[in-house]
Amino acid sequence: MRILAFGDSFVAGVGDPAHQGWIGRALAGRPAVTLYNLGVRRDTSADIARRWLAEAQPRLTDLEPCGLVFSFGCNDANAAAGESSRLSPAESLKNAHLMLSAGARRAPVLMVGPPPAGEPGLAARVEALNEAFKTLCARLRVPYIDVLRPLAVSGTWLAEAQAGDGAHPGAAGYQQLAELVAAHPAWRSFTGLQ
Repeated sequence: MRILAFGDSFVAGVGDPAHQGWIGRALAGRPAVTLYNLGVRRDTSADIARRWLAEAQPRLTDLEPCGLVFSFGCNDANAAAGESSRLSPAESLKNAHLMLSAGARRAPVLMVGPPPAGEPGLAARVEALNEAFKTLCARLRVPYIDVLRPLAVSGTWLAEAQAGDGAHPGAAGYQQLAELVAAHPAWRSFTGLQ
């Protein structure tokens, strides 16, 4: 099976000393799965929407099952100079809708929600975007894995991010996110474990 993961620095695994991020850890021990980690630091959903199809086309094949994973949101909600966020919630939802709909015409699609943020204003915007993504995915019948609250409650993600660059956790934070995703029934079905 091939899994193509599109997203931002959290998909890329920035801050992870093992350079696996959550997606690499969620697929650890699965030698039959080929992972294409296509996360790019600082990418918003608009950036991902511009590049994902060109990056997906040479990797999609009829010879083996393929799946598309999308995960983004924190960069959309992050403050830009003089703005409350880099993208409005409406822009983020439009981009998500376009990617998820177009992706579903090519392969099974799954979305993993954004992780929590430490700064209160950003945290509130990410929380609102998470809820909006969840609603959109339900409407589109795309599996959605909400990781925000469990990561925020445990404190590991936020503590590691604070100890690092303020946004990205270390190995324990990514491991916790990977475990949340790997245990979710939608992930198990998506990756053929169920």
